[in-house]
Amino acid sequence: MNQSKGEVRPIFPAGAVVRYQNPVATEVPLDGLEFFPNLGSGTESTSQDRNVLREQRFGPIAAFLEDCVQDYLDNVYCYRYERFEIVHAWVNRAPEGGYQRMHYHGNSVVSGVYYLKADAKLSAPLIFDKPELNTQPYIAIATREQTIFTANRIAYPSATGLAYLFPSQLRHGYEMPTKGGQRISLAFNVMLTGIGLFYKL
Repeated sequence: MNQSKGEVRPIFPAGAVVRYQNPVATEVPLDGLEFFPNLGSGTESTSQDRNVLREQRFGPIAAFLEDCVQDYLDNVYCYRYERFEIVHAWVNRAPEGGYQRMHYHGNSVVSGVYYLKADAKLSAPLIFDKPELNTQPYIAIATREQTIFTANRIAYPSATGLAYLFPSQLRHGYEMPTKGGQRISLAFNVMLTGIGLFYKL
């Protein structure tokens, strides 16, 4: 990409995606978890338990993710709130060739994913779609190369011990099939209390 002669500053970005690395990522046994069909992937891939972080075996991961959420809320978005809660947390598993259609999470402020088992070279990456702008008329202009201002999609690698936090309204998924082994992730949603005024002038 050529360097602009001016000072380039992004304006009103769609949202911040923050990656966190768990320094003590350990394997968590999934014995006893029951899975049911996920309509977005066509496989029996989603745990019936919708808040697995309450289980003792996920305790260290729950503590790590709560620390990540605290950092995301306080130091990235600088939100003013009383407390936060991880209100949903479930395990997704994708076999080789598995995928997850693009989607977003409702009734949530922040969402995230933590990889229990994934390979950065073989597992499907986490993909985000650029939000559509409701502008008229719409003119599509071809570009010589993709930049942060023109790309409509961006992918982040999936790897064991990585967590990503992002605004819940961002469309995400992994339509590119995973290539080798199981891709096992823990998805979660966060809600806030005490967020203050419901409108702002």
